[in-house]
Amino acid sequence: MKKNILITGGTSGIGFNAAKTLVKNPENNLILIGKNINKGELALRKLREISKNKNITFLNCDLSSLAEINNFFKVNKFSKLDILVNNAGAVFFNKSLSKEKIEKTFALNHLGYFLFTHFIIKKKLIKKNSKIINVASGAHWGVDIDFDDLQMTKNYNGWVAYKKSKLCNILFTKKLSQILEKDGIKVNCLHPGFVQTNFGSNNNCIIKLGISFAMKFGGININKGTETLLYLIRTQKKISGEYFYKNKISPSSNFSMSKVNADKLWDKSLELSSKYL
Repeated sequence: MKKNILITGGTSGIGFNAAKTLVKNPENNLILIGKNINKGELALRKLREISKNKNITFLNCDLSSLAEINNFFKVNKFSKLDILVNNAGAVFFNKSLSKEKIEKTFALNHLGYFLFTHFIIKKKLIKKNSKIINVASGAHWGVDIDFDDLQMTKNYNGWVAYKKSKLCNILFTKKLSQILEKDGIKVNCLHPGFVQTNFGSNNNCIIKLGISFAMKFGGININKGTETLLYLIRTQKKISGEYFYKNKISPSSNFSMSKVNADKLWDKSLELSSKYL
């Protein structure tokens, strides 16, 4: 059966690695989203080298920018999705701001998921009984969220900001799964593991080397890191609102399980993105 699958951050890392498997099925129509046009064109060339599947598209968008996401849906059209994978993400050890002056880790890793998914639903670009998969992380353990200071204006720490953004991914998943239950849309999230990718390469040389060293000795290879994402794409199980690791439902932190916290994050996210909704 033909499936329309959109992957944000689909030009590298586990997003691209998943695409390399999915493209081999000629029934799959893939849409990859990324901010770097050159990387997008390279990804398309590589995918076309390994498959005769012509149904591959790259669309350009900086998912850390609320205005760009808003404009993306004004200028791009595509068929209704069977699967949306929110995967684009990064860590910024030195504090950076998005085009809208929002702390960039939070802007990309959470608000990007939030607003992109909002437009997919609002414009009815996803089928009933479809799937939304959010790439979260086990890094969410050990932090909570100050809803009065989501952007860590008081004491910014890049790694803590990343951990909090991944906690946001789980809370977003919980809330969205409740909202979309009536449409039969299943919403789940996952921890891929500590995967050997280019994660962290946007930072300075010392930080890049540190992350690269940690990955070399403590990370898993990219195929292992893509397994749970591919499992959720393929599974027929009617499960929603869960956090997965190694192809199974896995425990997440107490803070991530709270409906009150999920509701608070949703309301704050609406408030921050209201100008672009």
